[in-house]
Amino acid sequence: MIAPLSAVPCGILGLGFLGKILAKELSKVPESWGTDHKTPAPELELPVFYFDWNKQDSWSSLPETSAVLALTIPPQLDSPEAEAKRLHNWCSWMQQERPSLKRMIYISSTGVYPKRNGLWSEDSEFEADTNSGKLRLLTEKILSQYFTLHVVRPGGIYGCGRGIDVRFKSGKPIPVSTTPVHRIHVEDLSRIILHLAEHPESPSCINAVDLEAKPSWEVACWLAENREDLTEEMLQFPLNDINLLQAVKPEETPERFVSNQRLHELDITLHYPTFREGLG
Repeated sequence: MIAPLSAVPCGILGLGFLGKILAKELSKVPESWGTDHKTPAPELELPVFYFDWNKQDSWSSLPETSAVLALTIPPQLDSPEAEAKRLHNWCSWMQQERPSLKRMIYISSTGVYPKRNGLWSEDSEFEADTNSGKLRLLTEKILSQYFTLHVVRPGGIYGCGRGIDVRFKSGKPIPVSTTPVHRIHVEDLSRIILHLAEHPESPSCINAVDLEAKPSWEVACWLAENREDLTEEMLQFPLNDINLLQAVKPEETPERFVSNQRLHELDITLHYPTFREGLG
């Protein structure tokens, strides 16, 4: 396990894939805790409380002691209007009933950035072009009205049994495209979150992406050539099939890149700077 970067108590709202990695890191930090909407709650090395964002009668289970909240739960409703109403209701309740929980780190997504050519940074002016992106931006905006907020926008999260290598091995199709895909290993993402918990003076928004965005098809080709358990025969098509790539329409493959300059300035060394270290 990577050594924790933070001794600040954290409350993890949502013990999914990322939340469980965070829980391992925080297991030795007193007064840290997590929540899960399942019953019985999973047994982890820190206290776990039942919490369902959509059931107000469960909100009172949240501890009242001061902690930095790490919100890993995605938007719950497809309608921006309904989601805004739901968020304002919960945030208002938190202000009144849990006033000591003032700081939050929200795990958003690079999916907020439009699928258009360009280099997109945290300060770029843009509008999301997907409903999921719009919901994420809406969540960021509303949470910032109630909490001292840090927003983390990760690329595709992988590692610890999740990622393109698992998809490859299970025989699921790999997208054939030349569009760059930004990724971040779940353990590196956990370290970024803990760094922000420890350093409230950090920028309020951070893109969490590694140092080399590559199309999924290129990563699959690299895996077939460099891992003994993954072979070309597992792919639906031959490696580097130029005919497939030429058949993809230009408008379907934007040269969209997401800046990691602000992450670099935090001086956090990624343990998995590219997919090669993370998947090899």
